[in-house]
Order: sequence, then structure tokens, then C-alpha cells
Amino acid sequence: MYIPNLLRNSPLFYMEEIEKWFKVKRYPHIGLPITIRDYGRVREYVNNSSKIAKHSFLPLINKSILKRRYRANKTLKKLTPTRKRERIKDKPKVRDTYFASHIDAMIFSKYSYFLTDKYEKFVEKMPFNDSIVAYRQIAIVKGAKGNKCNIDFAKTAFEFIKYSDQENLTVIVADITSFFDNLDHKILKKNWARVLDNITLPPDHYNVFKALIKIKYVVAQQLFDFYNQTMIVERGVVNSDVKKEFKRKKINNLRFAKEKKAVAYCEKDEFLAKNLSLIISKNNKTGIPQGSPISATLANIYMLDFDSRVYQEISNIGGFYQRYSDDIIIVCKQEDENVAINLIRDAIKSNEVKLIVEPDKTKVYHFEKRGGDFLGFAINEITKNPIYGKHLEYLGFSFDGKRVLIKSGGFAKFYRSMKGSFNRAVDYALNSKNPDKSLFMGKLYKRFTFKGANRKLIYRPSKLDPKVFEASRTYYWGNYLSYVYKANETLKALNGNDAVKKQSRKFWNKFSSLSKLAKSKL
Repeated sequence: MYIPNLLRNSPLFYMEEIEKWFKVKRYPHIGLPITIRDYGRVREYVNNSSKIAKHSFLPLINKSILKRRYRANKTLKKLTPTRKRERIKDKPKVRDTYFASHIDAMIFSKYSYFLTDKYEKFVEKMPFNDSIVAYRQIAIVKGAKGNKCNIDFAKTAFEFIKYSDQENLTVIVADITSFFDNLDHKILKKNWARVLDNITLPPDHYNVFKALIKIKYVVAQQLFDFYNQTMIVERGVVNSDVKKEFKRKKINNLRFAKEKKAVAYCEKDEFLAKNLSLIISKNNKTGIPQGSPISATLANIYMLDFDSRVYQEISNIGGFYQRYSDDIIIVCKQEDENVAINLIRDAIKSNEVKLIVEPDKTKVYHFEKRGGDFLGFAINEITKNPIYGKHLEYLGFSFDGKRVLIKSGGFAKFYRSMKGSFNRAVDYALNSKNPDKSLFMGKLYKRFTFKGANRKLIYRPSKLDPKVFEASRTYYWGNYLSYVYKANETLKALNGNDAVKKQSRKFWNKFSSLSKLAKSKL
């Protein structure tokens, strides 16, 4: 974490390095956000197990995220030059996310780091250790900097398929239904204690566990409306570069909260005095809030018995098993296809897991050598008929046996984001006080073209001498094209060419077209 010189030279900074679990967030919640100057106070509190055992957690803030979805228009039976393939809007996917108050999030983060260390020590000698890849720091090369990401994990699976000595393979991809919403509380508690090498949970861990299973939350929009669409915002103090003040200001829409630098809906004491009636309780026997700093760690702990059983039985038939959170991939010989499918479904619904994999979320693919080529295609699980042209999809990539490509959905999302940003840029230019109606093209170039794709260390002015720039510990991580170029480099050996990079060729022309259209509106 970047530590300003101003803080280093102050009595507040007494540690050589701030611990990794201390992550400052700026999202609005109940109470003002924690700053880096609060590190000493927060560290002392979260490390006191007696205080955590008695800590009263505030309700979570709930937001529903709508993800637009599209499907092919099947009414167009015959395509012509004037009648091209098109997509129509499907029912959007709704995902509920929950945000903990800032001090609660620090507690979850600290316990997440503690449990991650315990989990890693628990599974490091287990045979399935390398098969569990989500929410872990797995080095690309042991002893060197740099950890693997979804690109590397997908590559591992695709390499197993491509370089297998079997001519006929089956690949099964399964997606666990509503994973975080259906975690059984008794199983979670048992495995949590197991990782700690205890019979039951210590008082502090039990209090954290209760906060996650007895979910209490407030809908963000309702809290926003209660205060007549006003929020506490941060503003600078006149004639001061350092001092800040907080004021309650009107905000036209909750989606503008970040833009207006909103930091809180209300103060903690104010909430406890006026807003308790807004709290909603979920008293179900399953589920933990998705989005909390500890949820991902607990997901891996929960799946210990499943991972052990599936890995062992798939290994016994010479297959491959990998789990990335709720995405499961199994590769086996075609003669073992039914064994593998039944194993997944039986292990998922067993008393050790009690989850669900819906049949329509289980995809089956065959890879076969035909005419000297190694080809992959989907299979109808019921009729066993091949579906040619439909290729294996896993972790955002598609694989047909010859080459790996990024799924088209990723590029479609990038283009929609680009188009929306140009529309907003035009709106800001037309309604701003700037007389030349600037589009701020520099920001658009940086976000959507190769000009902003280079990842680099950020330098900031020194607090002691503004003319001197010092290296921070923060990186500019680039844009979506940075991900495309990284995927291309990682998969280049497998593809034998720059197939992934070539997928992005059209975006410069699309950017130029949108730029010309935007300028014509001004």
C-alpha cells in the first residue's frame, strides 16, 4: 500500500509496513470512511479478540446489480445481406451485493487473511491443492513475483486437453447454482473450525460467523430516500490542500454518488436513533453475503470435502479436475463420461456440500481426432448428438481444439462501455461551462485504445517538495486491451500465433467512428 511521506513523518506511522488486510475503501455507508490515519486505532481494535467477540456489526448495505443479457433472434430463419444475424434483449440477470460498514469490513478482511493462511497450510499437502485456483495467490513461478490469473488457469485446462495422449475426450463444465446463497451454515461452521484445528469456533470467530449467517441489511435506495436524496459528501477547505470537511448535499440520483464524492448516507449514531425500522433480516439456514471481504475465503473452506472426493475419483480414471469458485471443469476419457457427470451431481448434493448443479448449467463437449485434426464441439447430453460450431467455454475463453479465443461477450461488453462513454462525454460537453465544448479525448484514448494499455508504476509529487516525483506503490493497471494483450502472450504458445490479439483489431476503427459521430453532435 502506498504510504504518503506526510504520514511516514508523523507519530501516527509506527509500523514499517501497513498490513495487507488494512484496505481503505471509499464507498458510502453508515458512518464516515476509515482513512490511512486510522490505521493504528483500527489495528489495535481488530487484533483484540475479546473486543471482536463482543463487536456489534452494523447492517449491510444492499444493492442490486442488473446485468444485461442478449440472445439470438431465432425468428430470423434465413440470413441475407440485408437481413443479418441479430440479438434481442433477454431478461436481465439480477445479482444482489452487500457492503459492510468500514470497520466491519476491516474485521472481515483481517479474519479473511488469517483464515486464508490457515486454509493454505491445511491444503498444501493435500493432493487436490493445485486444482483449487480461485481466490488464492498461486505463483506463476515459485519463488518469483507474479501470481496466476484466470488466463493461466484456463490455459492449464486447455493444455491438458490438447496434449492428452487420448484421441477421444469428454470435457464437462458445471456451474453451481447460486453458490454463495446456498452455502449450508452447519457445514460452513464445521469446516471453519476444522481449518482452525478446533472442535468448535472460538468466541471471536463465532461472532464473525454469526454476522455472516444472520444477515441484516438496509436497501441503499431506501436509505437514500429516507434522507430526501441527500448524502454526506467530502469537500475541500478554502486555502488548504490538506483539510477536508463533510456536508450533507442534495444528489439527484444514487448512481451519481461517486461523482459527487459522497462518503456516507448518515452518521452511525444518527442511524441507530432514526433508521432501525429500515433493517431487513434474512433468517434462512443457508447463504452468506456475496461481496464481503471474507466470503471468497469461506467458499474455498466450505468446499473441502467436495474437492477431496472429486479430485480423487477423477484422478483414479486418469482425468483432470479444476475448480474456480463455482465453475468446475473435468476432463476424462469418453468411456468415463457418465461416471464423471454422475460424480459431480452426487458430490454436489451430498450431505458434505448440499448444493445444486442444474442440468442446463452442465455443458458437455467432445474432443476427437478427425481427418488429422483435433476438433472440439458441444454434445447434447440427452440425445448425445453433436452440436458443431459450439465450442468449449471456460473462464471467459473458448477452445475448439486448435486455438483459444476470448469469448465474444467480453468484446461486446467493452464496445458497449466505449459507446456509453462517448455518449456521456457528448452530454457533459454540451452541458458544461467549458466554452470550447471539449470531449476530453485524452481520457477516452486512455480507457479504450492501445494508448492506455501499458501497465506502469504511478509516480506522485513528494509531500515535502511538490517539484519532486516519487515512486508510489500503486500501479496503473491499463484497460481491457491490457487484458487482451496479456491473454495473447500467455496463450501464444498454445495457439501458435497472435490469434487473441487479432480479435481486437476492429476496435480502433470502432473508436474512430464513435469519435467522429460524437464530434458531429457538438
